[in-house]
Amino acid sequence: MKEIRLRWSDGIAKDDEQLTVEGVPVHPGGGLWHPDTPGNRWTLEQVMAAGNETYGAGTHWIEEREA
Repeated sequence: MKEIRLRWSDGIAKDDEQLTVEGVPVHPGGGLWHPDTPGNRWTLEQVMAAGNETYGAGTHWIEEREA
């Protein structure tokens, strides 16, 4: 089973409020790992798109790992 999380470039957020999305816990540089389900992936894709639109292309991405 895979897990996914949102990652972003160093220096993007100076405080957690800048990247807070309801229901998605945020930590500097990367979020918590979640099971790679269609719903979780959709949510992270939306947050990633918003981050890339705000901070520039490639500043946010989805990281995957085997659980």
